[in-house]
Amino acid sequence: MATIYTSDSLRNLFQSSFNLAQWYSFLQYFFNASELKEKPERIIASTSDEGYYLGNINTSDSYRIGLFHYNIRQGSVANKLVGLRNLVKSFINPTWGEFDAALVVFDSGDHWRLSFICDIKGEATSPKRYTYVFGSDDLLYRTPIERFNFLKKKGISFENLRTAFSVEALSDEFFDKYREQYADFIQYVTGKRFVKVGSKWEEKILGEPDTALMQAFNHNEKKIRDYVKKMMGRITFLHFLQRKGWMCGDLNYMQNMFENSQYKDDYLDSVLEPLFFGILNTKPAEREALFADYGWDKSLLDEWKDIPYLNGGLFERDEEDEPESRFPADYFKRLFQFFSEYNFTIDENDPNDAEVGVDPEMLGKIFENLLEDNKDKGAFYTPKEIVRYMCKESLIAYLETNTSIAKEKIRQFVLSPEEGVVDIPENKKPKLLAALEEVKICDPAIGSGAFPMGLLNELLHCREALSGERYDRAEIKKSIIQNNIYGVDIEKGAVDIARLRFWLSIVVDEETPSPLPNLDYKIMQGNSLIESFMGVDLSKLTYEKGHKKDKGEITLFDDEKNRLQKRVFQLLKAYYSCSDHDRKVKLQQEISDTINKQLEAQAYDPVILEQLKKINLAENNKFFLWHTWFSDVFNRNDDKNGFDIVIGNPPYIQLQNNGGELAKLYEDCRFQTFAKTGDIYCLFYEKGWQLLCQQGHLCFITSNKWMRAGYGEKMRGFFAKHTNPKYLIDFAGVKIFDNATVDTNILIFGKGKNEYQTRCAVTDKLNKDSLKNLSDFVQQQHTICNFSNEGSWVILSPIEQSIKQKIESVGTPLKDWDIKIYRGVLTGYNDAFIISTEKRDEILANCQTEDERLRTAELIRPILRGRDIKRYGYDWANLWIINTHNGIKGVKPRIDINEYPAVKAHLDQYWDKISKRADKGDTPYNLRNCAYLDDFFKPKVMWKIIGCNINFSFNDGTMICNNAVNIMTGQRNQLLQFLGLMNCKLFDWYLKLTTEAEVQGGGIQLYVTTLEKTLVKLDFPMYLSEVINQRVNGIATDTDVDNIIFEAYKLTQEEIDYILSCKQVDR
Repeated sequence: MATIYTSDSLRNLFQSSFNLAQWYSFLQYFFNASELKEKPERIIASTSDEGYYLGNINTSDSYRIGLFHYNIRQGSVANKLVGLRNLVKSFINPTWGEFDAALVVFDSGDHWRLSFICDIKGEATSPKRYTYVFGSDDLLYRTPIERFNFLKKKGISFENLRTAFSVEALSDEFFDKYREQYADFIQYVTGKRFVKVGSKWEEKILGEPDTALMQAFNHNEKKIRDYVKKMMGRITFLHFLQRKGWMCGDLNYMQNMFENSQYKDDYLDSVLEPLFFGILNTKPAEREALFADYGWDKSLLDEWKDIPYLNGGLFERDEEDEPESRFPADYFKRLFQFFSEYNFTIDENDPNDAEVGVDPEMLGKIFENLLEDNKDKGAFYTPKEIVRYMCKESLIAYLETNTSIAKEKIRQFVLSPEEGVVDIPENKKPKLLAALEEVKICDPAIGSGAFPMGLLNELLHCREALSGERYDRAEIKKSIIQNNIYGVDIEKGAVDIARLRFWLSIVVDEETPSPLPNLDYKIMQGNSLIESFMGVDLSKLTYEKGHKKDKGEITLFDDEKNRLQKRVFQLLKAYYSCSDHDRKVKLQQEISDTINKQLEAQAYDPVILEQLKKINLAENNKFFLWHTWFSDVFNRNDDKNGFDIVIGNPPYIQLQNNGGELAKLYEDCRFQTFAKTGDIYCLFYEKGWQLLCQQGHLCFITSNKWMRAGYGEKMRGFFAKHTNPKYLIDFAGVKIFDNATVDTNILIFGKGKNEYQTRCAVTDKLNKDSLKNLSDFVQQQHTICNFSNEGSWVILSPIEQSIKQKIESVGTPLKDWDIKIYRGVLTGYNDAFIISTEKRDEILANCQTEDERLRTAELIRPILRGRDIKRYGYDWANLWIINTHNGIKGVKPRIDINEYPAVKAHLDQYWDKISKRADKGDTPYNLRNCAYLDDFFKPKVMWKIIGCNINFSFNDGTMICNNAVNIMTGQRNQLLQFLGLMNCKLFDWYLKLTTEAEVQGGGIQLYVTTLEKTLVKLDFPMYLSEVINQRVNGIATDTDVDNIIFEAYKLTQEEIDYILSCKQVDR
């Protein structure tokens, strides 16, 4: 009789130890297995684990899924297994046939993993493994039950299986619900809540604030948000500890503790805070005294006696924790119920090998997406696939530079350490290990810590592969964090979350609890872009190393400044591993006192010194003391003063926002790339370069506007002159950030001489896998570009480079032509000055004399708007401009309105508006000055300035244009050539390629400054002008013009075919 699987029977299966007979039944009746071996067939493999082939499933969409079972002899399934590629190789057996994916059970006795492994065909893509961990009778397994019920309802197809094992779907669901819990707490305190209105979040008043809590926080709503965020972060952290079994051995302790508490109505102050500060931040011997000091319930001490002391600072009581904070019990009830529904996995998921659950990386996503003002701060959460790519490529670049191992071997080793290590020569391994142990890495806008965390994992995997076995992972991680990782952020909340993630990464691999390291001076708050105060350079506080063997030890030969800085270095090193609370406080005070002595030793102005002493130098948003706090980085052996890798996703904020507040702040900071119209991320590029050691590498993901925008000109020149750009990936049109529409790029450069060999790639909007396998995509699809100056950095294929070179090699910048370019007329109030034909006729009819009527008819001229301009011609909309010009000095007088009574009567109807407008002439009746007024009545080319459809038209001198149109005047022959070029398919492609403005909907935005730089062939044969003139008159065709221009530029047939295949602007 077929078994029917309900939610209860699924829960029973998942909570139980693995049973092969039950699993066979599940495969048969739930998955409808196409074949089940009567006796499992042993897999012949080199590993010591027993593997068996069980059968296969043919899905409803014709995919073949292999079924396998492994008995894990050593360790727990909570630990990672052998490399995925090696595992997939064991699925290959001619008698079984080929599989598209595999469903695999890994059983170690205590728990069992159910993994769905896909992308296992061939070597083009990396296999992906998505896993549930089962076998705990005190977990509810809500997510897998829901997912398998989904499978039962939808059917066993490949896509449905992938959905059932999807990590992304779970992450999105968890985040959305977490945000609602967070919003509940905020609304209780402030009465306000951010709600989604259309595609934007808007703050709404939905209730009354809690008077007591608002007063406790001095009505500072940002402090309230930070407090709630940190409170929820602490509670989330404890759910990860709970998964380790460190919360009284109960895997559902947090919810059970609340349900059984007598203090539900005062849960934060009476239970959570004693747990945070009295237990997790206090050594067992000191807990009772602290409970007595704060009046906490001592009966809790016995229940919590086995909860470890964690140190580190996450549970340090700070100023925001002091006020009494009371929330209704229901808020915590809902919060703990929500958390209990999810599986907290205690390892940061690898994009290719993920457990279906909430992992520590989710904390980063929560931070960078949760805060409603993050978009204003330009902070966006970077997808893990992008983070992983950037971390691996940065490490590859570093190791290629700092070892003598062949580049292809370094690349393979970093991409797949377990497999790549076999190709590393034995005599090279010590040098490779030393390079891994010595690397200095920094994220100057660390956010939630995604990039340093990514590099922590990459360093760990590489070091493990070199050692050949797993040592104490937690100790290795502590060593990496202490010696290799540094980070800064202007937001304190970001620093808190980043530290939390690093602590979690250590907890993951500890068998028994031990005090966590102090990260106060490793992940720090500050303004990364500034190391000065009131005009004083603060970078000079650091000591200057006298010789290569100087290890920072104080000697008799040191002056006072060097002694003080070396003392700071020693104190910081001692503080990292100090687990005694009182000793930590003393060390912090001594660090602060020593730095104050340094300030005094610099003999600064007393006023400046007094102001500096009011600032917490280790935690502020005004500046950051790079050379003080990270002095070990800037005084290294072998003269490597600076970081080897600077990596990150700096904020995107226009400097001119908020009245140019940021532009004013950074204008005097001596950035070579500063532009008032620029963006803050540009300054981070230059700051990152400053922080690098010679031959160090920077890897940023930022907006790609710098590649073409005018404000990026200085930056492009800086990169070309001072860096060696190695990789440039343009994500043009591919959305990377969920909550941002900005187009992005990844740039990796070395601090050294430009080799003019940048590997470039443009991601494919139609190929989603180009993001998932970015490293493979770039290696296979890249082209080499030579970026040598401040001109637009455009990524081109070889054929595109050839065409562009042919255009520019014979081109002359338009600004050097004998032409003039002007903007159309600006009236200041179109309703009054631009009129219909009916209104014109009415004004003419109101003229008192024939002379007035003739003069008025001459004054009112036909006008074209941007939308009226078509290719080679125009569609006039029967609109007219009252051309009451302001005259041309020394040439013609301004229009005297009194000589045009009918016009004056019309304009007087709009007196209130025209008299107050900014754009007016000597009187409100006159238009603003226009020195080139007569040029409108000459032969000219016209085009719309901004829009998707930029068309070029010709007019013999009968039309005026409004300010949405530019005009060009000059020799008729050159005007016709320009007209034909701008409307042809070749220059449609070229302008979209080189324009500095954004490309939108397949079109371009074209400004005079852009156009004047355009290289255009000047010496065309006369017959080209004749053909274009025929096209204007409707005799010749576009194809005729295109063919003559292709011939003039000597394009090959292959190049012509390429241009014709490109998408043209819809005109």
